[in-house]
Amino acid sequence: MQKLILNLSAIFAFLGVVACSRGITEEGNSIAEFDLWDGSNGDLQVNMGNGVSGHWFSVNDGSGNGSSLIKFPTIEKENLNSDNIKSIVAYCGGVCGTVELGQASDPSAGVGIALAENDSSIDISGWDGICVSYESELSMEGVLSYENGASDDMPTVNFDKTVSGNAVARCAKWTDFKQNSPNNNSGIEASKKASSIIFKFVGKAKESGFFNIKGVSSYKHGVENLDSIEYVEPTKADTVSCMWNGTSDKPSSFVKNDMDEMSRGRWFSYNDRSDGGASLLYWSAEAPNYKNAIEWLTDESLFVGGLSASVSLDKGNASQAYAGVGFNMVIRESADSAYSSKAVDISNWGGICVYYMAEKNIRMVLASDSIEKEYNLAASTVLTQKCVSWDEMSTAGLEKSASDIKFEVRSSENVFNQIRFNIVAVGKYIAGGACIIDESKVKAF
Repeated sequence: MQKLILNLSAIFAFLGVVACSRGITEEGNSIAEFDLWDGSNGDLQVNMGNGVSGHWFSVNDGSGNGSSLIKFPTIEKENLNSDNIKSIVAYCGGVCGTVELGQASDPSAGVGIALAENDSSIDISGWDGICVSYESELSMEGVLSYENGASDDMPTVNFDKTVSGNAVARCAKWTDFKQNSPNNNSGIEASKKASSIIFKFVGKAKESGFFNIKGVSSYKHGVENLDSIEYVEPTKADTVSCMWNGTSDKPSSFVKNDMDEMSRGRWFSYNDRSDGGASLLYWSAEAPNYKNAIEWLTDESLFVGGLSASVSLDKGNASQAYAGVGFNMVIRESADSAYSSKAVDISNWGGICVYYMAEKNIRMVLASDSIEKEYNLAASTVLTQKCVSWDEMSTAGLEKSASDIKFEVRSSENVFNQIRFNIVAVGKYIAGGACIIDESKVKAF
C-alpha cells in the first residue's frame, strides 16, 4: 500500500508561486487542472461530472461532547456552507481557517465535500482515489464517509502536516483508506456508495493550527498530471481491539473500553509499601522523581514508546516484594462528571494482548476487588507480543466484574539492582495481535 506525495516547494520557480498574506498563492499547480475543484479559479462547487455538483461544509466533534471548532477568516460563525463559501475562496484561493482543538480525548474539526444530496450516495470508485493540494499546521485525515457506515469507523488515510507556508499535493488510492477494524479493501467498497469526503484535522487537546485546502482531484486524473512523484509508506493503523498504544502519536492516560467515552481504564502505578515493603519504582533518568504513571504519561517531552520503568525490590517487613503498573476500570455518569472506579464486565474482550519487554518474569493480574487471577509473562529483553484468552488465564468468571488489570515484578527475595520493564501496548484478545507497534519508538534495554 503506497501513498503518492509531491512537495510543491521543489518546483516553485516553475510554477510561478507568489507569496501573499498567510501561506501562498499558486499561479499554476503541480496538478495542472484539478478535475474536481480548484480554489485558485474561484470554484465554489465541486465538479462531480454529468452536471452534478458537490458542496463544501464544516464538521467538528460537538456530537461527541467535544468543543473543537474552526475560525474562518471572512465569516463570523464557525459553520461553512454553500451560502458563505464565496468570500472564503476569494480570500484564501482555497478553503482556509484556523482549527482550535478542544478538550475531548480525541479532538478534531474539519471541512468536507458533500458528494450527493439528501443523504444519498454516489459511486466514485472510478476515481481510483483522491489527490489534495493543501497546507496544514496540524495532521490531517482524509475520511471517506459512505451510506449506512458506522460514523466512528469510516475508512481513513493519514495526510501529514506540512512545513508552515508550504503547500503539498498528496494522493491516496481507495485501497489506502482503512477502517480500524480489519478490512483489506474497506476504501474500495466505501467508494462505491460514498456520501462525503472529509478532511479532518487532529492533534492534542488545546492545539491550534492554520490550514488551506487549495485543490482537489481524482487520483486517476491527478497522478497523470503530477510533475514529480515521491512514494511513501503510509502509517499503519491499529485495529479497534487495540485499547492503548504507547507508540502512537498521542498516547492517552486512559485505556479505551470499546467505543464508550464514559467507560475507560485509567493507568496507575503501585508498590508494596502498604504491606510493609520498601520496593521502589523508578521512571527514566530524566524523570526520577515521578510518583505515578499519570505524571509520566502526561509529560509530552519525556514519554515515548510505552510505560518504561525500573523496579528495585525490597520486601522490608512484607512477605513478598513487588511493584508495577496497571489500569483500573473507571466510569462517569455524564460528560461533565468525574471518573470513578467501578467493576465492569469485560468478558467480551475474550482475553488480553500485551506488548512488553522485561528483564524478569512479569505477573499479569486480572483482579475483581481483592480476588486475583494471574498469568506469567516470561522475561524478554526484546519486544514481545503475548495474547492470552480468559480460558488460558483460568479467570473463573472474574472478567465479568473486573476492577483492574496489573503488570508487576514480584519476588520473595530482595533484589536491590533495578529490573527494567516496559508495557508498550494493550489490546483485547486477537490471536494474531491487536496493535501495530512503531518499534522505532521503543528503547532497547
